[in-house]
Amino acid sequence: MSYLTKELASDIENEFSDITFEYREINFGGIISAFFIYIKSEEELAIKWRAITEFIAIHFQSSLRNEFSIWNIYLFFILDNEVKDDLKYTIENDTFSSRKIIIAPFQDIDLIIDEHIKNDNIDLQSSIAPEEPSFDANPYIWGILKDVTYKKRISDEIKNGHSEIIKKIKAEKL
Repeated sequence: MSYLTKELASDIENEFSDITFEYREINFGGIISAFFIYIKSEEELAIKWRAITEFIAIHFQSSLRNEFSIWNIYLFFILDNEVKDDLKYTIENDTFSSRKIIIAPFQDIDLIIDEHIKNDNIDLQSSIAPEEPSFDANPYIWGILKDVTYKKRISDEIKNGHSEIIKKIKAEKL
């Protein structure tokens, strides 16, 4: 079952009759909704991107019940020609409702999904976890704290140990 109902798809087409939409659901750790919005010009994008975002937020996102899917909605605005950097920056950095990405010039949908959602260019198999640095306890601090009994309240023993540590650190700095 698709999150995008036929009724909602029809509503989107009626509301934005001069714009072409495609919708895909990507199962990648959960269902990710991706709207591919074909816009004719930068001027049309500047005028309509916010209305499209709000429409999808109100009529689509608000009906989702799965937390993962609510926070994983992508709007790909696809144009034939490049978009000015300031408009691209404004749209792509807008945090309301969904992740918005400008694609110009036009690319294949599967390539867009691979690059922006699945990140197929990242080889997770070859990732090596960094080596944890070893911990060497400060012998002076350990000497003070090793026999201290810890309770929920700060005891005089802990307060005195803390004071000794501070005195030692200050003495070393001089």
